[in-house]
Amino acid sequence: MAKKYKILSLDGGGSWAILQVLTLEKIFQKKYPNKIIKGHEVLRHFDLVIANSGGSMVLAALSCNWTFKKILDLFQKEEITNAIFTKLKRKEQYFPTNFLRFFNVKNLGAKYSTTKKKQALVDLLLVDDKKPLNAINLTKLPNIIGKDSLEIVVATFDIINRRAKFFRSNKNSKARAEIIANHDHFDEVSLVEAIHGSSNAPINYFDFPAVFSPKNTRKRFYLWDGALGGFNNPVEAGLTEALANGIKREDIYILSLGTASKITSNEIAQKFRDEYYGTLFRKKIIHNKEGYIDFKKTLKKGTFLGRLIKRPKKSFIGLKFFKSTLSNMSQSILFEPQTWSNYSTCINLFSGDLNKNDHEHRFIRLSPQIVNDESDEFIKQLYDLDMDITEKKELDLIIKCFDKWEKSEIINEPIQWSKTINGDYIFAKGHQTFSDAMNDLNWL
Repeated sequence: MAKKYKILSLDGGGSWAILQVLTLEKIFQKKYPNKIIKGHEVLRHFDLVIANSGGSMVLAALSCNWTFKKILDLFQKEEITNAIFTKLKRKEQYFPTNFLRFFNVKNLGAKYSTTKKKQALVDLLLVDDKKPLNAINLTKLPNIIGKDSLEIVVATFDIINRRAKFFRSNKNSKARAEIIANHDHFDEVSLVEAIHGSSNAPINYFDFPAVFSPKNTRKRFYLWDGALGGFNNPVEAGLTEALANGIKREDIYILSLGTASKITSNEIAQKFRDEYYGTLFRKKIIHNKEGYIDFKKTLKKGTFLGRLIKRPKKSFIGLKFFKSTLSNMSQSILFEPQTWSNYSTCINLFSGDLNKNDHEHRFIRLSPQIVNDESDEFIKQLYDLDMDITEKKELDLIIKCFDKWEKSEIINEPIQWSKTINGDYIFAKGHQTFSDAMNDLNWL
């Protein structure tokens, strides 16, 4: 029987990556009851680990050989989260953040220091609480973890060349363009440098790109979060890496851990439509009894007397629409990107035989899917959370989310699903509940 080639993929999602830590803890508690598991033992169960952003932070903590309890501190301890998310002082802010705050636009523009994040990562990430992870070359890390064959890949985005950039532990990977071109160049970096770039979300989060130079070179990287290259969920890139290096499809098993996905409620969709048409028509939107826009009444010109009386002009017409559009764009790119990667991976992995019985067994996707419900206060609060969470009450919401997800009170994100224009949810492939997925995870 051929040896299984096991891939662990860790999505981005900022502080929501705490879900990945809790999931891994649950998996290994089930596998090794009454045993304290450390990060290196977790990583040795896999042949390739690929991560982005918040997931790369989990990878870094596992590489430090921390227990799950200590890894949770990385996301829960106030002094640690405040060090990673160090808020910019007013004098450090620049346009448009410093300008729009005067108009109460508080969720647009950089809030945190990239430089201080890097220093926090250097100080915090110590292997076995001794050796700085930043002092270890990424190519040497598998040996320290105790599995020389382990491949580590971190997704980032190169702002200069406007394309995804992957940092690898395997300099001989045939997925590298340099190998194909018979070029001897390789970027010698530490895992801390790689995750500093990978976790560096722009626009609404960090102020500058992550900047560093690989060893023995004058080249300098300017990096943002890997989500900008389309790899917030990097599972397809992980599969591609394995296939490029000659691993047979039938030998590949994948565990893909997400940080929750969100489905917009009809109420939020209606709010956006109101902002759009209110800006387009320069008018207050009027609804009918069913709650839909009454275009006839909205566009009615009004009485002759009303038109004689000049109404004051609205100076900031469209500000709400502008703010929600930019905010939604940055959220869609960085925090709630489309989950194309799961289905693409499924097609690629099981190409030519999509209906085989072992598909759900070999490709496990675990991530809660939050369907916004305005009548459920907890779900509403959860839906409104951003990814830069530092307050205990907000972190407690994510932990509660995990508990409900584990009990199947929150559905699991399928590999393939859809939502009709009428709001109907359609499940196609994957696991609908946490327990179903866990039952099929018997190959680890």
